[in-house]
Amino acid sequence: MKKILGILLAVFMIFVGVPSAFTANAMETSVDKNEMMSTVEILSSYPRGHDNEEKELARKLIIDTFEQYGLTVTKQEFEAEHLDWDKIDRGEDEPYSKYSAVNLIGTIAPNTAVKTNDILIIGAHYDGIRNIPAANDNASGVAVMLELVRLLHNVPTDTEIRFIAFDAEEDGLLGSMHYVSQLGADSDRVIGMLNFDMLAAKKEENVKIYSADGESSFLSDLLKNNDNYKNIEVLEYNSGGTSDHAAFAPKAIPNLFFSHPAVHGEYHNDNDTIEHVSPDMLAYAADAGQVIAREIMNEQTRSYQAVARPVFDPTVYPISSTIRIPDGSKKEIEEALGIRFSQVPSEDSTSRYQAKVQLFDIPEPLTLTATSHWGWLGSLTVDFRDTGISFEELSAILDEKFNKSENNRWNNIYGNSYDIEYDEQENIFTLHITPYYDEPQEGYTLVDGELVRMESGYGAHEMRISKKDGKIMKEEIINKPSATLPVTDHAKQAWEKVKSQLSAEELAEISFIRIGSDGIDGDFAISMVRAASEPMEDTSEWEESLQEGQDIGVFIPIEGTHLYLDHIDLTHSLGSSYTDKDMQANMKMARAMKAGIFPYELRKNYYDDIKRGDFAMLVVGLLFQKTDWEPDMMEPTPFEDTTDSYIIAVNKLGLIDGKSDTLFAPDDTITREEAAVILHKIYTYLGIKDASGNVSPTIYLDDSDISDWAKESVYAMQLAEIMAGTEQGLFLPKNNYTLEQAIISMLQLYEKK
Repeated sequence: MKKILGILLAVFMIFVGVPSAFTANAMETSVDKNEMMSTVEILSSYPRGHDNEEKELARKLIIDTFEQYGLTVTKQEFEAEHLDWDKIDRGEDEPYSKYSAVNLIGTIAPNTAVKTNDILIIGAHYDGIRNIPAANDNASGVAVMLELVRLLHNVPTDTEIRFIAFDAEEDGLLGSMHYVSQLGADSDRVIGMLNFDMLAAKKEENVKIYSADGESSFLSDLLKNNDNYKNIEVLEYNSGGTSDHAAFAPKAIPNLFFSHPAVHGEYHNDNDTIEHVSPDMLAYAADAGQVIAREIMNEQTRSYQAVARPVFDPTVYPISSTIRIPDGSKKEIEEALGIRFSQVPSEDSTSRYQAKVQLFDIPEPLTLTATSHWGWLGSLTVDFRDTGISFEELSAILDEKFNKSENNRWNNIYGNSYDIEYDEQENIFTLHITPYYDEPQEGYTLVDGELVRMESGYGAHEMRISKKDGKIMKEEIINKPSATLPVTDHAKQAWEKVKSQLSAEELAEISFIRIGSDGIDGDFAISMVRAASEPMEDTSEWEESLQEGQDIGVFIPIEGTHLYLDHIDLTHSLGSSYTDKDMQANMKMARAMKAGIFPYELRKNYYDDIKRGDFAMLVVGLLFQKTDWEPDMMEPTPFEDTTDSYIIAVNKLGLIDGKSDTLFAPDDTITREEAAVILHKIYTYLGIKDASGNVSPTIYLDDSDISDWAKESVYAMQLAEIMAGTEQGLFLPKNNYTLEQAIISMLQLYEKK
């Protein structure tokens, strides 16, 4: 390997050992797409995994660029470890391997007459997944960072700028976490962190801007002050991972993350090549970065220390015993509780948030604390030290409000639990409030229309494949009716509420019923899916890798319709399906799920007003199920406010017009008369046979309020039984259309011949 590395270094010098094609200029503000693509090309020409010796080439490129532009270069070496999943699969006791990692830091010192004590960090990780090109993840981010070095190296600055190429990001943000742990007193000086990682996949089309908790900060405000970025939105990254900016979040350091969701088929594999990298997206990220940095570097602007740390909100928020606390992000929990958390610096790698609350009927204001690891909030706690409230008093309050189980633990019907961690010797106790989680699921089937308990709550059969004495053993475990498990009372109650709503055809199709609960108002009370029993896939590759005594499980779905019931939502007076009206709405939502016309992304509160972009998503789902239509995913957008391929496709079909020639307004709501026009167009496009004959429509009492351009559609949809008015004989044309109403209309269209 040393010989190979030497040859690669020699080739590398051909690329970087000659003067750069561009000329450094203090006033240069235009990003150079070609220069960034050249950087991506070089970096992606060799792998940069934890044990790829070629990673040294990337280090040399970064250091040479730092030095070329006069930055002070330092190395920060540390020991990292890599989790080898192959070793886990082989059952090895020690699946970790240690390796030497290096963070590379290039610094621009303040050079103006008046200097601040501020530090701005601009970072990107240069490591990649073992043995792949890693062009987008993350040669793209390194290219942007080095372009910012070129753009900013000669700009007068009152602020210290640190460019950091982080190592070992792919093994769990190890480089950035190590860097933050070594900041010491400089931690208070860091006013912000800009992170560039996996930001230029052509399929994503647009760079998105995130922060660790989805909150705006002075960094995003600086960007919004620029006309080119005034409409940006700061998002929370919910794609199952994160990046180096998250390491700075526990210190309450403002951060922005320029990236996009992982692209299926290009993420962490050999397809992550330069052919899939967009130079325009590189340019967008680099320009946005320099807009923020130049404003901070400007000696006419003051220090940002005063706005770089959050201000604690002193509001005392009431929290009742009937509140339902979800398991979710900071934003989701804030919305559920109706409070506003303030971040406070943390001494460890978790972010810490606090709010002043009045808990239950306790008059004394208390401090509610939540911790977050990469955006997801864990258990909420209240420390009763120095509150004047005794363990006995708190226990009595919880006894009154909730059902006590055991070991100082109480539960409510909303799926939350409350437990007290009590140190009797020190007389110190903390209340832990646990968000709701799904209860264990019970599985059932129907025999002569009656519930029969299944052995497993999972709607599938299982094939266990193991290796014993060198031989491959296969055992098929059939999920069958149990001879011992009882039908629970809550299962009987839930089924009684639902079975009368099902048609004879639907009852005949049901092969599996799962009954459980995630508390009041968790997800949907009723849902249905079609399940196909697919042939057993080839397991020979797994069998070859099996070690002695190891086994794997393959699940084969039970064919037919699977019905899911939340017994508390269905049977409790506070449940979302307690009334007959709610039950009917739930059943229609469930039927739409089964039909495949209710996208998972929209499965939320169906009483909310539907947005134009979401309506387009419903139309696409309906067309996929009812026709052989295939959208042109590369159709250029006529709109300035969306590049969504599905929106563009249904617009091209003439089903949903834009708000203007250049704006679609995907986040705008839709009035009922606008919905009628769209539904009429879909009805016509599908060629549904008109069964109304010569029947005249029933004129609505508010007919004069219906716009002339919508009247034909309003009454056509009434006759087609696609969209009706209210029980009072009104149509309410200017009211907003809800998600529930849209789903029901789509279901009516789906069921039409």
